[in-house]
Amino acid sequence: MAKILIIEDTFELRESIADALRLEGYEVFLGIDGESGIKLAWECMPDLILCDILMPGMDGYDVLQALKTNFGQLPFPFIFITALSERKNFREGMELGADDYLVKPFTIYELLKAINIRLKKHQSIEKRIKAQIVKIENDISTRIAELTGQIESQGNVIREISDTNDQIARKLKENQTQLMQEALRTIETNVTMQSLTKQLNNELQKEEITEEQRLVLTKLRNRIRNKSVLVNNWTIFQLKFNQAYPKFTAHIMSQYPHLSKQDMIIVSGIFTNLNSIQLSVILSISPDSVRKDKYRLKKKLGLDKDVDLTQFIHQISLEE
Repeated sequence: MAKILIIEDTFELRESIADALRLEGYEVFLGIDGESGIKLAWECMPDLILCDILMPGMDGYDVLQALKTNFGQLPFPFIFITALSERKNFREGMELGADDYLVKPFTIYELLKAINIRLKKHQSIEKRIKAQIVKIENDISTRIAELTGQIESQGNVIREISDTNDQIARKLKENQTQLMQEALRTIETNVTMQSLTKQLNNELQKEEITEEQRLVLTKLRNRIRNKSVLVNNWTIFQLKFNQAYPKFTAHIMSQYPHLSKQDMIIVSGIFTNLNSIQLSVILSISPDSVRKDKYRLKKKLGLDKDVDLTQFIHQISLEE
């Protein structure tokens, strides 16, 4: 039984909508104004919200904005009920994130049709999330294959020309730019995965989902949590770094063979001038964990606490 929250200050309209939805088997919750509606949204976690725009105190736009602030990405469809027909009002609501509009006066058929369409679309969330995960995984696999081929090709070229050749300098400068772009793309991908995890957690909190749906959603969440996608994303960043600086990794690993893969990601990130927040997103850990990893890295490198890690890593690059 889907739960519908109605936020409407007009008693007659609120009750007539509620009666119609109850007859269709929906569980109905009623908010008489914006503040009570927001409170109910937290308490009952509805499957869909119908909200009037013109209300005393908080209007419908304020309600939608407040829900977005509280929930982040809304875990339910949001439909405005309005007597306003001006284009600017529709545009404003859509820009805020509304899913649909019902313009007064509307029929019960129009009401039920709008609700059914939005619920069906929202109920397919596991399919949309799965498609997004598959696309990300496929994109990462393709990029790893492409980068591996490029690095092999670049190695052949470098072996054929002098180390002082201008072609190398130009190529490395080009790859340095690509490296920063790859770092930003890695960050964007990981942010997307974190957003998908949040959506799945919101869906799993709903008591009315079936055991089959819960199993599907849990498998999708575990698919993200096993970090296979994130690990491959780190691999892409490291491959791109090795492509931009083909001798650096070999040089530092020859001097410090005990460094882990995560240590090398941090070394590469520091050399690329990524800050702790950016590194935390790439590695899917907290900024505080990055700072602790940097401290442990200094100990592995045998550095005193007063030594500047960034300066030291850049100095290593000049030695190779």
